[in-house]
Amino acid sequence: MAETADVVVVGGGVNGASIAYALASRGVKRVVLLEKGALASGASGRSSALVRMHYTNEWDARLAWASFPVFTHWEELMGGPPVFTHTGFVNVVAPPYVEALRKNVEMLRGIGINTVAVTPAELRDLQPFANVEDLGGAAYEPDSGYANPQDTVEGFGRRARELGARILQWTAVTGIVRSESRVVGVETSAGRIDAGAVVVAAGAWAPRLCREIGLPLPARPKAIDTAVVTRPPELRDPHMVFIDNVTGSYFRPESGILTIVGVPCQEWDIDPDTVGTGLPPHAAGVGARILTQRIPAMERATLSRGYRAFDCYSPDRHAILGRVDGIDGLYLATAFSGSGFKIAPAVGTCMAELITEGRAKTVDIEAFSLRRFAEGRTVDTPYPYAPRPDHVETEQDAER
Repeated sequence: MAETADVVVVGGGVNGASIAYALASRGVKRVVLLEKGALASGASGRSSALVRMHYTNEWDARLAWASFPVFTHWEELMGGPPVFTHTGFVNVVAPPYVEALRKNVEMLRGIGINTVAVTPAELRDLQPFANVEDLGGAAYEPDSGYANPQDTVEGFGRRARELGARILQWTAVTGIVRSESRVVGVETSAGRIDAGAVVVAAGAWAPRLCREIGLPLPARPKAIDTAVVTRPPELRDPHMVFIDNVTGSYFRPESGILTIVGVPCQEWDIDPDTVGTGLPPHAAGVGARILTQRIPAMERATLSRGYRAFDCYSPDRHAILGRVDGIDGLYLATAFSGSGFKIAPAVGTCMAELITEGRAKTVDIEAFSLRRFAEGRTVDTPYPYAPRPDHVETEQDAER
């Protein structure tokens, strides 16, 4: 006989765990979270876990702003040890994008976010070791930093369990069960679970699961490479978190004297079940050049380790959130496009509100609906910092 649940959440990353917790905290009695490995064994466990609010669109910024207090008040709200490390954050841009940066800072301040635009000279005062010669300016968030990704996911899972949710690790979802125009459960490696609602928060596995029930998801899996270096003695003190729009990368301090640097990667349509987790040989050198361009003293840094993760990217590189039109009971929280960690607390809250109350109240997530692509809409970024990335071609595009 099949097990039954009110809601099944597929995927034990940070967003799946946050959704399970938010549902259980709202009194949903039978919540089941399914993860094919251990919690945070996919992209979330290898996330850079930046906690910042700077976005070039209002909707992501509002999700990040609503999430921020959860990270900074973790002990009080979630229990367990703190997960957040305060460092400050800067988003740096080239001279042609200074006016766009000022417009975005103005938008963010209107939401309530503590951020200011600073000149290259002011940035140099904040981070004396930084090379600012090629910069036009920066947005500075003094309150931001980063989180421990593993502890964050496990913390959401622990609280979900305490509130009555079941978390089944090492249990793969092999298919979503559909009966005509609605979902009725999932098939797993441990048997079937009947459910009135299914949330697909499966990251790079989401397109495959959706395709098997006749839902072509406009998203593609992509590799994400990260190098970890040991800073030289003169840089032992932690630096701020940087997003560098000139080099197309980011870096942040890690525990001790380490720094994590994101290495640009354009390897698409990877198979998350077979892709290796090691850093490709060429990527370490790319990461070193990026880091040295912004912090010249990093030329004396040494490679500590590196790793490869992956995520699911939508055509406009923004999340797909909400219910699926025409398939009752099916919800999506996927295609975060490499930027889902910092918004996960609010995503959990909004998805739980949508499922239990019919609409998201904390932040309006309609802009992220799946239907936006059929309607020719994208999540609007009126003041970008570089030419928009190439369109992410999907299977549907290729067939046209």
